[in-house]
Formats: sequence, C-alpha cells, structure tokens
Amino acid sequence: MDKFGNKMASPAYKPPFPPNSSLIAREDLVLPAAFNDLSPLARELQPLRSEHRDEVHRFLSAFFDLSRFNTIRKMLWLIAVHGAPRSLYYQKFLRRDIVLTEELDLHLVWAKSRIFVKPLPDFLLNYDFWEANISCEPHLHRAACGLLYSYCGLIRFDHDLQVAQECRLVNANLDYRAWTEFARTILPNLNPKDSNTMDTRFQYGELRLNRLDTIYRYSLHKSVSSIFQGFPHALTESYVPYMDQYNNAVSAFGVIVIILSAFNLSLSARSKNPDPDLQNSAYGFAIFTMVLCATLIGLFIVLPLISLLATIYGSVLIRKRLAKKCKDEELPRSA
Repeated sequence: MDKFGNKMASPAYKPPFPPNSSLIAREDLVLPAAFNDLSPLARELQPLRSEHRDEVHRFLSAFFDLSRFNTIRKMLWLIAVHGAPRSLYYQKFLRRDIVLTEELDLHLVWAKSRIFVKPLPDFLLNYDFWEANISCEPHLHRAACGLLYSYCGLIRFDHDLQVAQECRLVNANLDYRAWTEFARTILPNLNPKDSNTMDTRFQYGELRLNRLDTIYRYSLHKSVSSIFQGFPHALTESYVPYMDQYNNAVSAFGVIVIILSAFNLSLSARSKNPDPDLQNSAYGFAIFTMVLCATLIGLFIVLPLISLLATIYGSVLIRKRLAKKCKDEELPRSA
C-alpha cells in the first residue's frame, strides 16, 4: 500500500515503460461515465467514478475480460500462427474492413472481409494509471501487456498510425515519433513467450472466426449452452467456410434442373412419336447430372476435411520448428 492507501504493483508486475515515457498525462485521462459489470445478473449500467477504486477495478475486469479463452488457450496453436499481428495498412491491403469492438476476446478476430479491433485506451499510455490500477492485478497486467504488444504490430509505420486515427483506434493527437520511441521502450519488456508477462492469447496474431468458433464449441469442459451459442455470441453474422462455393453450386443445380425439366417436357410432348436422338441426349445428360451431383457433394465433404487436416499439419510443423528454435537458443546459454 502507498501512503494514500492504494495497492501498489509487485516487482514482478511493473508497467512495461518508465514514468517519463508516458504519452498521455494523468490529468488528460477521461474514463467512461458508466460500464457493464461482468456478472450476467447485473447487465444494468454501473456508474464509474475514478476516485472509487472498486468501481475502477470492476470496470477494468470487464474491459480486459478474456474468460472465453480459459478452456481453449492450449489449442490456439491448431488454428493460428505464432507472432504479432500484421499491420493496419496490410489489413487494408487484404480489403478487410476494420470494425471497432470493446470485447478484448474479439480483438484481431476476422471473418470474411471484416476484422475486429479493440481501440487502444489512453490510460494504457500513462504510467501512474498502470501502477495504481493495472499492474497490481496480475490478470489485468497480462491482458493489458498483450493489448499493447498487439498495437506494436498493428502500428509500425506512419501510414499505419494514420489508419488507426482515421478508424478511431488511438488518440487523434498521438504523434508518430512519440509512438515509435514508446514502442522501442516497451517491446523489450513484452515477451509473448512468457505467460507471466502477457496472456497466452497474444502469442498469436489474427484469429479466424470460424476456426475459433469450432474449437470453442467442441472443446472439453464446455457446457451444452456453449455448444449452441458458440464463441462469437455477440455477432449477428456467422461465417460459413466455402459459402461462395456453395452459392455457385446451388446456381449450377438450378440451371441443371431447368435443362432436365425442358428435356422432360420435350419427351412428354412427343410421347406418341419419340425422337431417338432427343431420348439419347436426355438420357446422357441425366447420367452426367447424377455423376456431377455426386462429385460435388463428395468435394464439399472432402475439401473442408482436407483444409482442416492441412491446417493441423501446418500447425504441428510450426510448433516443432518453434520448439527446435527455442532449444537451439537455450544451448548457448547453458554452455
């Protein structure tokens, strides 16, 4: 406790930057007027007064909530690649729309042409707020360090900062030179491989929504309600893999049905005096249609399975390479 009665951060959990590196002054910080508590029984708005430490703590617990990752952290290597996220400019290059989200567990989750990004709050750029409210709680410290680390990957060049400010992800007055100095200061203190420093989720960059939803639904120790709700319960649009191919197949089946109906109508009209060539054409096209339908159905079953196996195989290879790299790095130290 300090002389004001506030709980101080332990030596193991200190802000990842010194006091003189703060980009936002304490007097310039503005917290929300109200917030929603984590409890499902308390969905009403709670007032947030910065002078009340308990309210600030409850706000930060909801703000940095990563509880949905509790049962799937050890399986993230199956669906994601180790490393920092790609820059905001590259996300634009991939034609992804940047959508703001307040849920930290949806941060850097993407589906189709959308990627969800949590804005970087000003209070994470102030040393005093870190020491008084964040670093004194290990789970808050790990989540906050992970969010900062992700922004070091998202904002690398001046055009990345411009995109971030246009999308209201960071403070509009943030200077690029100041940000680069800040990033250089904090990066040596943010080790993604150390679960005591940073949450395991941030060992990985972007996460694909449909894969994340799959492992969340069918992971062990999940309730029945979680199977039906899935991971992105806050999203109104679910992403179905190969949806474009399904739409094309449905359109092709519609054309085939029209052609078969025309053949049937032609044969019915000339039932008393059938044309042998027309009959042979109709018969041949019907056989072709059945073979095509069986092939497409087989492909729609096999292709997702092949994609899943390829993803798992690639993840296993990357995991082995990382383990070998860590082992090679430890050998000179132990020598």
